[in-house]
Amino acid sequence: MLSFRTGGRALRRPTWKLQPQHSALQPPGKLLRPAARFIHVDRLEHEADSGAEASEVDADKYRAGLFIDKGFPLKMAAFDFRPYIWSRNTEAMKKKVADLLPKELPHHFAVCEIEPHKRDGGSIVYFTFSAPGSQDKVKQIAEGLVSAVNTELAARDKRSWYDLEPARSLPVRGVPFSEDIVRMLPSKKIKVEFVGPDLTVEQLYREFREFGLILDIETQPTSNKDTPRWAIVHYSQLRGATRARNCAHGDVVGSTRLLLSYVRETHTNVVIQWFKDHTKFTIPLAAAALIAAIYAIFDPIREFFVENKITHRFDLSQIPILGNMRKAAMRSLLRRDSSSSSEEMSAWTGLFDQKDRLVSILNEPPESFVVVTGPHGSGKTKLVELATQEKKYRIVIDANNLASQHSELEQMTLLARQLGWWPVFNSIIGITNTIDLMVTATTGSKAGISATPESQVRRILECLALVLTKIRHNRLDVLNANEQRKRKARLAQESQQIAGSSNAEAASFGSSSHALSPEDIPVIVLENFMDKDLAFSKIIIEWAASVVEAGLAHCIITTNSISGYHEVQRVESHRAASLISLDDSSPMGAITLLQRQLTPEAPAQVPAPDTLDEKALEAHEQLVAEYQRKLDAVSGDRIAYAASVLGGRLEDLQIFVQKVKAGESIGSAIEDIIQRSITEVRKHAFANDTEVGQCEHTWSPEQFWYLLTELARHESVEYDRMRNSALFAGNDSALLGLAEAQLITMVYDNDRPSRIRPGRPVYYAAFNRIVDDPGFSSTMAIRMHKAFVDLETAKIRKAEEELALLNVFKASVDSYNTLASNFAIITASKDISGSGGSGGDGWWSRNKSKAKDGDIPQLYPEAYIAQAARSGMYSNGLDDTRKASRANEPSSQSWLGWLFGRSTSFQKQAGSNANDEKQPNNAWPMAVPGIPLELQGRVRFLLNVIHSSQLKIDKWDEEIKSRATRLAGL
Repeated sequence: MLSFRTGGRALRRPTWKLQPQHSALQPPGKLLRPAARFIHVDRLEHEADSGAEASEVDADKYRAGLFIDKGFPLKMAAFDFRPYIWSRNTEAMKKKVADLLPKELPHHFAVCEIEPHKRDGGSIVYFTFSAPGSQDKVKQIAEGLVSAVNTELAARDKRSWYDLEPARSLPVRGVPFSEDIVRMLPSKKIKVEFVGPDLTVEQLYREFREFGLILDIETQPTSNKDTPRWAIVHYSQLRGATRARNCAHGDVVGSTRLLLSYVRETHTNVVIQWFKDHTKFTIPLAAAALIAAIYAIFDPIREFFVENKITHRFDLSQIPILGNMRKAAMRSLLRRDSSSSSEEMSAWTGLFDQKDRLVSILNEPPESFVVVTGPHGSGKTKLVELATQEKKYRIVIDANNLASQHSELEQMTLLARQLGWWPVFNSIIGITNTIDLMVTATTGSKAGISATPESQVRRILECLALVLTKIRHNRLDVLNANEQRKRKARLAQESQQIAGSSNAEAASFGSSSHALSPEDIPVIVLENFMDKDLAFSKIIIEWAASVVEAGLAHCIITTNSISGYHEVQRVESHRAASLISLDDSSPMGAITLLQRQLTPEAPAQVPAPDTLDEKALEAHEQLVAEYQRKLDAVSGDRIAYAASVLGGRLEDLQIFVQKVKAGESIGSAIEDIIQRSITEVRKHAFANDTEVGQCEHTWSPEQFWYLLTELARHESVEYDRMRNSALFAGNDSALLGLAEAQLITMVYDNDRPSRIRPGRPVYYAAFNRIVDDPGFSSTMAIRMHKAFVDLETAKIRKAEEELALLNVFKASVDSYNTLASNFAIITASKDISGSGGSGGDGWWSRNKSKAKDGDIPQLYPEAYIAQAARSGMYSNGLDDTRKASRANEPSSQSWLGWLFGRSTSFQKQAGSNANDEKQPNNAWPMAVPGIPLELQGRVRFLLNVIHSSQLKIDKWDEEIKSRATRLAGL
């Protein structure tokens, strides 16, 4: 690529007149300029002037153009406002250019058109003149006229505020291209397209040097075959490029026409380029600067909005007049009486007492959590609202709404909205994670600036703690100021009497401390906490514990189950939380609430009959009849029946009231609520899903069916009995899962569960309906009994495995072969034949009916041991023989005896059994040869387990057959 450069030295600002340059081929004092090129001239018409000289007799009229530079400011960028100041009035721009031109010039000089080019900072002036002679002479005359105009502009030396140099005129050598393309802004680079043969660098230099100092000339590479061919001329100043664009566009050099356009420049900042070249240092610095800016700018804004949310500083409803108007409007829209809340509260036993207790706790300095527990619809939220209505600063975090969000990011956003934390930049998490990833990729180590929803939640809570601290300090400052003002007034009155004591008091004033009034202590309410799975529950509870420990605010937690109270105790183990337990309303309270809600309003009293006509009297009678009908529909017996079925649960009572007010009868409303409850129980309790709503499904349908049948029979059952039953096997995870799913309710006594009740009072009727369903009840009973059979079968299998491990079966066979010829086996055989003939299997054969004549009975040692233990086949003589033989044998030292055996001897067992009046003398077990004496008690226990489990299995098999027969008959 060929180029022409000016060198690395600094370029000075050129003047309008070209500086003389000397050459060895030209003597000094003579200007070295490129070859002269003429102005573009168009012939218009021929003129004949009789008064002119002979040389000017035949004169023609021509038209040419000149470009006046620096008439207006250049448009440097898209948002440069300076050209718009001059472009508001085009006529004023033309007038300004006309004022710059000389008044009188030779050759009949006349301006025919002024074309402002405001973007290029100048105007093209088209003028006409008369000139005779050849075309070259005409162009010389036109060049002379342009020089005369330039001389006049230089003589005036008029400078403007946007350029310190005077205006200058140049001849237009081509055909200007007038356009207003927005993106085509002036630049120092001019692209020259060739329509014809390419020009060399020397030709380009001669053509464009007169417009300004050239920094570089770049030609199209010869390897590039794109057309049209081009070259780029780079000027040192922007004015040089604008002059060339307006004067040389369309000029013809030889047989080549030149088309000029601006080249959009990309300016490279040295600082930015350095940042790009050193990303290992700049990226961490930029990330740190961004985070610092966010902390410095947005954190005070967020604290401001959080404080406004707590203090209601700009809430118009806090103005007494507007607040009362708003409350009245809401009551009229909802058609609610102002005494409805007190009516609802009076329906609950002891709710006013609990409110007084909660208010007394809030009137004290913060020490620990306050946990309000109770079933769903027991009035926990209403109790907290009434107890905190006098508080100035109340913060509510609804954990139920937070848990209903789908992702942690949505939960964090909703938490910020509840606390007034704004602005929230959710994209900052992705940005910081991307920056951390880039830093890791460039430096090989993490920058530690990545953000997560959990970290954002911590920032939100920290901001709230700062605001609470600020509120506390502000209130203390107000108290100190008031105390100081009162003390100064008192000291001023007593200064004449007790000056010394007053000085001591004034000196000690600075160290006095004040406690906030109960109204000034903020209250944080965590509603429905621990009821559903919340990702940030642990963070929130730990933060609340720190706030309470610092004495910044009270913290009230409302939860449906006592598990929330235990979670609070684990977080704050060194202090006991205050527990307020709520329960459903009593039957009388529910009846009172239903009567107040459902009793219709009595019609107005009728005036004297003489003052009413027949139509008015008939309408009043209809109103009275309608009132009596509604009153009969909600009679006392029906209300009592509804209260007995629905219990004291506020939610169910409100649904019942809405249905009755909508026109349904009491019976159909109760039936609909019961059917809905049955559907909920079957959907949540007997489903095979791993989760029920937000609760984990930790129980089996058979477990809940067993519990349901017990609750349908007794209304409430003991917790310990149910927990230690066969199906639950001492594991309370299933019971806790049912309580969390609100299918059952646990009644606590001394901070431990004591009894189990249905989750809602209406569930008692639903449980009875489910039990009375023959098909579903039989199906679930079969499944439950099969579960019992599986449990007992597992017990038998485990006992048999242990007996096989002790080698009892082989020892039983040896014992049979040893005793077959003595008195003991005869006695056992007689006893077995006499006692076991009526029922059961003998130890010699488990199925006598299938034994054929002549077959040898098959031995079953385990049955032999069990039968021998029941028959008590040993006599005293055999016992003496056994004890005599045992006296000469050492005691067993085997590890099985140490693990399973007993330390007492059979002699002590015999003595204890002899003293037992309820047990016969021959009831103690035989000794199995081959088994250590210490294991005889363990063997008897295992055999008893097998025997009792088999009896239970037989009983449940009969029940399964009975239920299956019932199902087949449906």
